Amino acid sequence: MVRWLFVSLLLSIAPAALLAQALVLEGQVRNARTGEPVPFATLGVVGRNIGTVADEQGHYTLRFPATPTDTLIITSVGFLRTAVAPAALLAGQRAFVLTPQEQALPDVVVERKPVHPALLGRNKPTGDVLWTAGSSGKETVDDEWGWELGTVLTPKRPAYLDAFHVYLATNTYQQLRFRLNLYALEAGRPGRALLSQDVQLTCHDKQRGWVNVDLSSYGIKLEAQPVVATIQWLQSEKTEPWDKYFSIPVTRQNKQVMVERENSQAIWTVSAMQPSLYFSVLEEVEKR
Repeated sequence: MVRWLFVSLLLSIAPAALLAQALVLEGQVRNARTGEPVPFATLGVVGRNIGTVADEQGHYTLRFPATPTDTLIITSVGFLRTAVAPAALLAGQRAFVLTPQEQALPDVVVERKPVHPALLGRNKPTGDVLWTAGSSGKETVDDEWGWELGTVLTPKRPAYLDAFHVYLATNTYQQLRFRLNLYALEAGRPGRALLSQDVQLTCHDKQRGWVNVDLSSYGIKLEAQPVVATIQWLQSEKTEPWDKYFSIPVTRQNKQVMVERENSQAIWTVSAMQPSLYFSVLEEVEKR
């Protein structure tokens, strides 16, 4: 594992010559109905480590290692996904639109069962190794955005999410922004996205330790079945090209519960590890 971290750090130091050969696409993602920018939309190529995340104004920079030959997928929470054929990219299409997804009205809850506080996930600030992500040595970092790391969680009873917590053991960025994602577990990997609201976490001034976000106002309920919770790297800020990384403690497990992928459309990998992230929940209890 130590060797893996060392090799990954070396691979992140991309020569300027390789970047110069890339086909760079720049444009904007907008709401198809309102024309407003879609902040932090994700762009990626299915099954390949090519992707990025748009900024607050929907502007993106996407770097292809060569001429595009695969369909580009654009997504954002609360929108239908858009597919763009390689021919459209080669013809110069750079502006993309996403159509808002129709939201079904929630069922009226007449009575909620009694609940009690509980934890779901790993709430330890230490681990067997630090799982590190970053862009040390790179002048550009936008091709790192979209990376996801998370874990399979299995609530014992239906539960309402009260807060989310993730531990940053190291962090050299002036600002880091993440998105919380929830997926149904399908064939042992993340499948259908479960959240219809965009939940984000922001870290400032090289913040370390537990990073928390209040979820009590979102009304997110998990049933007593496996789900996958991840954090997705949306944005980072640091002017110096060196020493740019953050890390999360992970511990070895008997089961393969940790998931990771390079961007929003890359292939998921599953490992027998578990990262330091968890939910504070209000777990339902049966009346007696």
